[in-house]
Amino acid sequence: MMINDIQNHLKEAASSEGFYSYYGKRKESLGRLSSGLRKNPVSSSMIEKVVKTIPGLKSLSYEEIEFSIDILRERDREPEERVQYVSSLSEASVADIAQLLFLIDPRNNPPVNGRIRKKIKSIDDYRKWLSTARSIGKYGIQDYIMLEAALLYEKPEVVERSGLADRISRVLHTNISELETLRNAVSTLSKSARGELGNLKFTHPYVKNALFSRRSRPVVVDGSNIVFSMSDHADLNRIDDLFLRMSSCRIALFPYRIIFDANIRFTLGGFQQENLNRLLSLPQVETYSPADDRIIFLARENDSAVISYDRFLDHGVADITIIRPEEIDESLRV
Repeated sequence: MMINDIQNHLKEAASSEGFYSYYGKRKESLGRLSSGLRKNPVSSSMIEKVVKTIPGLKSLSYEEIEFSIDILRERDREPEERVQYVSSLSEASVADIAQLLFLIDPRNNPPVNGRIRKKIKSIDDYRKWLSTARSIGKYGIQDYIMLEAALLYEKPEVVERSGLADRISRVLHTNISELETLRNAVSTLSKSARGELGNLKFTHPYVKNALFSRRSRPVVVDGSNIVFSMSDHADLNRIDDLFLRMSSCRIALFPYRIIFDANIRFTLGGFQQENLNRLLSLPQVETYSPADDRIIFLARENDSAVISYDRFLDHGVADITIIRPEEIDESLRV
Protein backbone atom coordinates (compact mmCIF):
# COMPACT_ATOMS: atom_id res chain seq x y z
CA MET A 1 0.00 0.00 0.00
CA MET A 2 2.72 2.47 0.94
CA ILE A 3 4.83 3.12 -2.13
CA ASN A 4 8.53 3.88 -2.02
CA ASP A 5 8.27 7.65 -2.33
CA ILE A 6 6.07 7.83 0.78
CA GLN A 7 8.43 5.54 2.69
CA ASN A 8 11.37 7.72 1.70
CA HIS A 9 9.47 10.86 2.64
CA LEU A 10 8.73 9.49 6.13
CA LYS A 11 12.38 8.63 6.69
CA GLU A 12 13.56 12.01 5.44
CA ALA A 13 10.99 13.94 7.47
CA ALA A 14 11.76 12.09 10.70
CA SER A 15 15.47 12.84 10.34
CA SER A 16 15.03 16.52 9.44
CA GLU A 17 16.03 19.09 12.04
CA GLY A 18 12.99 21.32 11.44
CA PHE A 19 10.51 18.46 11.56
CA TYR A 20 10.25 18.17 15.35
CA SER A 21 9.31 21.80 15.75
CA TYR A 22 6.58 21.31 13.14
CA TYR A 23 5.44 18.11 14.86
CA GLY A 24 5.19 19.85 18.22
CA LYS A 25 2.96 22.59 16.83
CA ARG A 26 0.82 20.07 14.95
CA LYS A 27 0.44 17.92 18.07
CA GLU A 28 -0.75 20.90 20.10
CA SER A 29 -3.24 21.91 17.40
CA LEU A 30 -4.63 18.39 17.03
CA GLY A 31 -4.95 18.08 20.80
CA ARG A 32 -7.29 21.07 20.93
CA LEU A 33 -9.30 19.87 17.96
CA SER A 34 -9.62 16.31 19.25
CA SER A 35 -10.70 17.54 22.68
CA GLY A 36 -13.46 19.62 21.11
CA LEU A 37 -14.69 16.70 19.00
CA ARG A 38 -15.00 14.43 22.02
CA LYS A 39 -17.38 16.81 23.78
CA ASN A 40 -21.10 16.16 23.62
CA PRO A 41 -22.68 17.96 21.89
CA VAL A 42 -20.01 19.15 19.47
CA SER A 43 -20.16 22.92 19.08
CA SER A 44 -20.98 24.51 15.73
CA SER A 45 -17.66 26.39 15.80
CA MET A 46 -15.83 23.08 16.17
CA ILE A 47 -17.71 21.62 13.21
CA GLU A 48 -16.71 24.68 11.18
CA LYS A 49 -13.06 23.99 12.03
CA VAL A 50 -13.48 20.38 10.93
CA VAL A 51 -14.93 21.44 7.58
CA LYS A 52 -12.02 23.85 7.05
CA THR A 53 -9.62 21.02 7.83
CA ILE A 54 -11.44 18.49 5.62
CA PRO A 55 -12.99 20.44 2.69
CA GLY A 56 -14.62 17.27 1.36
CA LEU A 57 -17.13 17.46 4.22
CA LYS A 58 -18.61 20.73 2.91
CA SER A 59 -21.32 18.76 1.11
CA LEU A 60 -22.66 17.49 4.45
CA SER A 61 -25.01 19.38 6.73
CA TYR A 62 -24.13 20.15 10.35
CA GLU A 63 -26.52 17.41 11.44
CA GLU A 64 -24.87 14.85 9.16
CA ILE A 65 -21.40 15.75 10.40
CA GLU A 66 -22.55 15.62 14.02
CA PHE A 67 -24.13 12.20 13.42
CA SER A 68 -20.94 10.98 11.73
CA ILE A 69 -18.87 12.11 14.70
CA ASP A 70 -21.19 10.27 17.11
CA ILE A 71 -20.81 7.00 15.17
CA LEU A 72 -17.05 7.35 14.77
CA ARG A 73 -16.58 7.93 18.51
CA GLU A 74 -18.04 4.50 19.31
CA ARG A 75 -15.28 2.00 20.03
CA ASP A 76 -17.30 -1.21 19.99
CA ARG A 77 -16.47 -1.68 16.30
CA GLU A 78 -13.20 -1.72 14.39
CA PRO A 79 -12.08 1.55 12.74
CA GLU A 80 -12.67 0.27 9.21
CA GLU A 81 -16.21 -0.84 10.13
CA ARG A 82 -17.05 2.61 11.48
CA VAL A 83 -15.53 4.36 8.48
CA GLN A 84 -17.34 2.08 6.04
CA TYR A 85 -20.68 2.55 7.80
CA VAL A 86 -20.47 6.34 8.00
CA SER A 87 -19.22 6.78 4.43
CA SER A 88 -22.07 4.57 3.15
CA LEU A 89 -24.59 6.95 4.71
CA SER A 90 -23.20 10.16 3.23
CA GLU A 91 -21.66 11.69 0.12
CA ALA A 92 -18.27 11.98 1.81
CA SER A 93 -15.39 9.81 0.63
CA VAL A 94 -13.78 7.02 2.62
CA ALA A 95 -10.62 9.14 2.87
CA ASP A 96 -12.50 12.12 4.34
CA ILE A 97 -14.35 10.00 6.90
CA ALA A 98 -11.14 8.20 7.84
CA GLN A 99 -9.41 11.55 8.38
CA LEU A 100 -12.35 12.67 10.52
CA LEU A 101 -11.86 9.55 12.66
CA PHE A 102 -8.19 10.49 13.04
CA LEU A 103 -9.12 14.01 14.20
CA ILE A 104 -11.50 12.55 16.79
CA ASP A 105 -9.00 10.03 18.16
CA PRO A 106 -5.52 10.66 16.72
CA ARG A 107 -3.77 8.39 19.19
CA ASN A 108 -5.55 5.24 18.03
CA ASN A 109 -6.33 5.87 14.36
CA PRO A 110 -3.89 6.69 11.54
CA PRO A 111 -4.23 9.87 9.49
CA VAL A 112 -5.47 9.92 5.92
CA ASN A 113 -3.89 13.17 4.93
CA GLY A 114 -1.04 14.60 2.91
CA ARG A 115 0.64 12.22 0.51
CA ILE A 116 -1.46 9.21 1.44
CA ARG A 117 -4.89 10.77 0.95
CA LYS A 118 -5.18 10.24 -2.82
CA LYS A 119 -4.30 6.57 -2.39
CA ILE A 120 -7.31 5.84 -0.17
CA LYS A 121 -10.10 5.37 -2.69
CA SER A 122 -11.99 2.47 -1.10
CA ILE A 123 -12.50 0.73 2.21
CA ASP A 124 -10.05 -1.97 1.09
CA ASP A 125 -7.39 0.71 0.59
CA TYR A 126 -8.09 1.95 4.09
CA ARG A 127 -7.74 -1.55 5.55
CA LYS A 128 -4.33 -1.91 3.89
CA TRP A 129 -3.31 1.50 5.19
CA LEU A 130 -4.32 0.51 8.72
CA SER A 131 -2.04 -2.50 8.46
CA THR A 132 0.85 -0.48 7.05
CA ALA A 133 0.47 2.34 9.57
CA ARG A 134 0.95 -0.06 12.48
CA SER A 135 4.56 -0.58 11.37
CA ILE A 136 5.53 3.10 11.34
CA GLY A 137 8.02 2.67 14.18
CA LYS A 138 10.73 1.45 11.83
CA TYR A 139 10.74 4.85 10.13
CA GLY A 140 11.42 6.65 13.40
CA ILE A 141 7.76 7.71 13.72
CA GLN A 142 6.56 7.51 17.32
CA ASP A 143 2.78 7.76 16.94
CA TYR A 144 -0.02 8.56 14.51
CA ILE A 145 0.18 12.30 15.19
CA MET A 146 3.84 12.24 14.22
CA LEU A 147 2.88 10.14 11.19
CA GLU A 148 0.49 12.83 9.99
CA ALA A 149 3.11 15.51 10.59
CA ALA A 150 5.58 13.47 8.53
CA LEU A 151 3.06 13.06 5.70
CA LEU A 152 2.44 16.81 5.61
CA TYR A 153 5.96 18.05 6.29
CA GLU A 154 7.98 19.70 3.54
CA LYS A 155 11.61 20.56 4.13
CA PRO A 156 12.21 24.32 3.94
CA GLU A 157 13.70 25.34 0.65
CA VAL A 158 17.00 27.14 0.74
CA VAL A 159 16.64 30.39 -1.15
CA GLU A 160 20.01 31.49 -2.47
CA ARG A 161 20.68 35.20 -2.04
CA SER A 162 22.54 35.26 -5.34
CA GLY A 163 19.52 33.88 -7.19
CA LEU A 164 15.82 34.43 -6.76
CA ALA A 165 16.07 36.53 -3.60
CA ASP A 166 18.51 38.93 -5.21
CA ARG A 167 16.30 39.39 -8.27
CA ILE A 168 13.25 40.01 -6.08
CA SER A 169 15.03 42.61 -3.96
CA ARG A 170 16.17 44.49 -7.07
CA VAL A 171 13.16 44.37 -9.39
CA LEU A 172 11.36 47.66 -10.01
CA HIS A 173 7.58 47.94 -10.01
CA THR A 174 7.81 49.23 -13.58
CA ASN A 175 9.61 46.12 -14.90
CA ILE A 176 6.48 44.15 -15.69
CA SER A 177 8.13 41.28 -17.60
CA GLU A 178 10.51 40.56 -14.70
CA LEU A 179 7.63 40.83 -12.23
CA GLU A 180 5.69 38.24 -14.21
CA THR A 181 8.67 35.87 -14.30
CA LEU A 182 9.28 36.26 -10.57
CA ARG A 183 5.59 35.90 -9.69
CA ASN A 184 5.52 32.56 -11.51
CA ALA A 185 8.68 31.46 -9.69
CA VAL A 186 7.33 32.46 -6.27
CA SER A 187 4.06 30.59 -6.88
CA THR A 188 5.95 27.27 -7.05
CA LEU A 189 7.70 27.70 -3.68
CA SER A 190 6.72 26.18 -0.37
CA LYS A 191 5.04 28.29 2.29
CA SER A 192 8.24 28.56 4.31
CA ALA A 193 10.29 29.67 1.31
CA ARG A 194 7.66 32.26 0.39
CA GLY A 195 7.73 33.52 3.96
CA GLU A 196 11.50 33.91 3.85
CA LEU A 197 11.37 35.89 0.63
CA GLY A 198 8.48 37.98 1.93
CA ASN A 199 10.81 39.43 4.57
CA LEU A 200 13.12 40.96 1.97
CA LYS A 201 13.40 44.70 1.43
CA PHE A 202 11.59 45.66 -1.77
CA THR A 203 12.15 48.58 -4.11
CA HIS A 204 8.43 49.45 -3.90
CA PRO A 205 5.45 48.11 -1.88
CA TYR A 206 3.70 47.16 -5.13
CA VAL A 207 6.46 44.64 -5.88
CA LYS A 208 5.66 42.57 -2.79
CA ASN A 209 1.94 42.69 -3.52
CA ALA A 210 2.40 41.67 -7.16
CA LEU A 211 4.74 38.79 -6.35
CA PHE A 212 3.17 37.28 -3.24
CA SER A 213 -0.60 37.76 -3.49
CA ARG A 214 -2.26 34.44 -4.29
CA ARG A 215 -4.92 36.01 -6.47
CA SER A 216 -4.58 38.60 -9.19
CA ARG A 217 -6.70 40.76 -11.48
CA PRO A 218 -5.35 42.62 -14.53
CA VAL A 219 -6.07 46.34 -14.61
CA VAL A 220 -6.05 49.16 -17.13
CA VAL A 221 -5.26 52.59 -15.70
CA ASP A 222 -6.85 55.65 -17.31
CA GLY A 223 -3.60 57.60 -17.04
CA SER A 224 -4.74 61.05 -18.15
CA ASN A 225 -7.82 60.88 -15.97
CA ILE A 226 -5.73 60.00 -12.93
CA VAL A 227 -3.11 62.72 -13.40
CA PHE A 228 -5.86 65.35 -13.81
CA SER A 229 -8.04 64.00 -10.98
CA MET A 230 -9.40 66.51 -8.46
CA SER A 231 -7.55 69.37 -10.16
CA ASP A 232 -7.27 71.47 -13.30
CA HIS A 233 -3.53 70.83 -13.33
CA ALA A 234 -1.91 67.55 -14.33
CA ASP A 235 0.37 65.95 -11.75
CA LEU A 236 2.25 62.77 -12.63
CA ASN A 237 2.80 62.10 -8.93
CA ARG A 238 -0.80 60.89 -8.80
CA ILE A 239 0.31 57.80 -10.72
CA ASP A 240 2.82 57.13 -7.93
CA ASP A 241 0.05 57.59 -5.36
CA LEU A 242 -2.10 55.12 -7.30
CA PHE A 243 0.59 52.43 -7.14
CA LEU A 244 0.72 52.83 -3.37
CA ARG A 245 -3.04 52.27 -3.25
CA MET A 246 -2.70 49.26 -5.53
CA SER A 247 -0.01 47.79 -3.30
CA SER A 248 -2.41 47.63 -0.36
CA CYS A 249 -5.10 45.72 -2.26
CA ARG A 250 -5.90 42.21 -1.03
CA ILE A 251 -5.30 40.83 -4.50
CA ALA A 252 -2.49 41.67 -6.90
CA LEU A 253 -3.61 44.22 -9.46
CA PHE A 254 -1.35 42.63 -12.01
CA PRO A 255 -0.46 42.86 -14.80
CA TYR A 256 -1.27 46.50 -15.42
CA ARG A 257 -1.51 48.74 -18.47
CA ILE A 258 -1.52 52.55 -18.40
CA ILE A 259 -3.17 54.44 -21.25
CA PHE A 260 -2.75 58.21 -21.70
CA ASP A 261 -4.47 60.55 -24.12
CA ALA A 262 -2.12 61.40 -26.97
CA ASN A 263 -1.93 65.05 -25.88
CA ILE A 264 -0.44 64.17 -22.47
CA ARG A 265 3.01 65.20 -23.73
CA PHE A 266 1.80 68.79 -24.05
CA THR A 267 0.20 69.06 -20.62
CA LEU A 268 3.22 68.32 -18.45
CA GLY A 269 6.34 70.41 -18.22
CA GLY A 270 9.69 70.59 -16.47
CA PHE A 271 11.02 67.55 -14.64
CA GLN A 272 7.59 65.87 -14.93
CA GLN A 273 8.06 65.83 -18.70
CA GLU A 274 11.25 63.81 -18.20
CA ASN A 275 9.45 61.41 -15.86
CA LEU A 276 6.64 61.06 -18.38
CA ASN A 277 9.09 60.19 -21.15
CA ARG A 278 10.58 57.45 -18.97
CA LEU A 279 7.10 56.15 -18.20
CA LEU A 280 6.07 56.16 -21.87
CA SER A 281 9.16 54.15 -22.76
CA LEU A 282 7.74 51.17 -20.84
CA PRO A 283 5.99 48.48 -22.93
CA GLN A 284 2.90 48.51 -20.69
CA VAL A 285 2.38 52.28 -21.06
CA GLU A 286 1.08 53.94 -24.21
CA THR A 287 -0.72 56.95 -25.65
CA TYR A 288 -3.84 56.66 -27.76
CA SER A 289 -6.47 58.93 -29.20
CA PRO A 290 -9.17 58.67 -28.13
CA ALA A 291 -7.82 56.93 -25.04
CA ASP A 292 -11.27 55.74 -23.95
CA ASP A 293 -11.54 53.42 -26.96
CA ARG A 294 -8.22 51.76 -26.20
CA ILE A 295 -8.99 51.43 -22.49
CA ILE A 296 -12.33 49.75 -23.14
CA PHE A 297 -10.83 47.44 -25.77
CA LEU A 298 -8.06 46.26 -23.43
CA ALA A 299 -10.47 45.81 -20.54
CA ARG A 300 -12.71 43.54 -22.59
CA GLU A 301 -9.83 41.69 -24.23
CA ASN A 302 -8.23 40.65 -20.94
CA ASP A 303 -11.19 40.88 -18.53
CA SER A 304 -9.36 43.73 -16.82
CA ALA A 305 -10.74 46.16 -14.30
CA VAL A 306 -10.43 49.85 -15.20
CA ILE A 307 -9.12 52.37 -12.69
CA SER A 308 -10.55 55.80 -13.45
CA TYR A 309 -12.79 58.57 -12.15
CA ASP A 310 -14.54 58.53 -15.54
CA ARG A 311 -17.69 56.39 -15.75
CA PHE A 312 -17.51 56.01 -19.58
CA LEU A 313 -21.27 56.57 -19.79
CA ASP A 314 -21.21 57.06 -23.56
CA HIS A 315 -19.63 53.68 -24.22
CA GLY A 316 -22.01 51.05 -22.83
CA VAL A 317 -19.63 49.46 -20.34
CA ALA A 318 -21.97 47.56 -18.03
CA ASP A 319 -19.78 44.47 -18.55
CA ILE A 320 -16.61 46.20 -17.31
CA THR A 321 -15.57 46.77 -13.70
CA ILE A 322 -14.70 50.45 -13.31
CA ILE A 323 -13.38 51.66 -9.97
CA ARG A 324 -12.03 54.86 -8.48
CA PRO A 325 -8.60 54.70 -6.82
CA GLU A 326 -10.04 55.04 -3.32
CA GLU A 327 -12.45 52.16 -3.99
CA ILE A 328 -9.79 49.65 -5.05
CA ASP A 329 -9.86 47.28 -2.10
CA GLU A 330 -13.61 47.39 -1.54
CA SER A 331 -14.47 46.77 -5.20
CA LEU A 332 -11.97 44.00 -5.91
CA ARG A 333 -12.61 41.45 -3.17
CA VAL A 334 -12.44 38.22 -5.15
